[in-house]
Amino acid sequence: MLSLAISAITATVMLLAAIVPPIGGDERPTDRPQYPAPPGYLLPWPGGELQDVTQGEETPLTHNGAAAYAFDFGLNYETVVAARGGRVTMVREDSNSGGCDPRFSASANYVVIDHGDGTSGLYLHLAYHSIEVEPGQVIARGEPIAISGETGVTCGAGDTGPGAHLHFQVQITQDGAYSTQSVPITFDDVAGRSGIPAEGETLVSGNYGPGKPQKIKLTPRRVPRVFNPTARPVDPRLAEAPLPPDVPLPSPDALAALPVDTALPADTPTENPTETSTRTATNTPRPTGTPVPPSATASPAPSDTPSPAPSDTPTPAPSDTPSPAPSDTRSPAPSDTPTPEPGDTPSAP
Repeated sequence: MLSLAISAITATVMLLAAIVPPIGGDERPTDRPQYPAPPGYLLPWPGGELQDVTQGEETPLTHNGAAAYAFDFGLNYETVVAARGGRVTMVREDSNSGGCDPRFSASANYVVIDHGDGTSGLYLHLAYHSIEVEPGQVIARGEPIAISGETGVTCGAGDTGPGAHLHFQVQITQDGAYSTQSVPITFDDVAGRSGIPAEGETLVSGNYGPGKPQKIKLTPRRVPRVFNPTARPVDPRLAEAPLPPDVPLPSPDALAALPVDTALPADTPTENPTETSTRTATNTPRPTGTPVPPSATASPAPSDTPSPAPSDTPTPAPSDTPSPAPSDTRSPAPSDTPTPEPGDTPSAP
């Protein structure tokens, strides 16, 4: 009888262990969906997989202005995962149109995830009816959210759009607007360039998702980067994520107040504007079917960046700083330098 009782108790304990979830378990705190979300961004595709950066931040093609700090990744109808957790606020998946033409700028499918700190993540160009999350749902970093696609403004190789890819940007949260001003971030699983993906790179994701072992070393960066977009568009009409007309650009004070948790170290200079202005769009080419207005394609006129006038920046004495050119500055004194032609500069009295 005693052995039967012990056997019955053992069977009951085993049954309870099978149906009751473990307390604590192996789940890490950051794996649980939280809002506000824990800090840190990881590349938005499954861990261990490789993808190309087809367009970096600050480019003359489409990553300028409101989208200056966006990234395009070459996901071709592949799984998109959350780069950071948070609450899903906006979803669209009913579009099945796209191409390398400005008329598709309002045709993109998207998911917007609010991080709870004044910023949100925008995942753009998603495939038709492929979204796996709903507004109001709180998700963790690494959870699948959709399949990448080619809805909206998407350009493929050889100027023959459309071309599937994922456009991802972190932006200022604003109710009712799926696209707002992007802000600079870095990724904890990007080792080089201080965590900033560079156009043309092939990167491996460290975004393994909840409950899975982390197989790639992460480098958290928690110092805000400088907000200073400088790239000018080749064609202002060609925008992947157009800023709604009633959404104002943020003030410097508003940007400074954002708790952006990614960094550009103080000893790493920001990207030189002259580098972005000469960047070619080899991976995300310009459309051939949408001619660019002359006013948009023309190089900046000299009137935009005039040479300093003599009255604004007077030339110092010759012993301190020599004059750059006789045509730009007047001779300081006849005794020090030969008197120019009377028609150019009058002699000193």
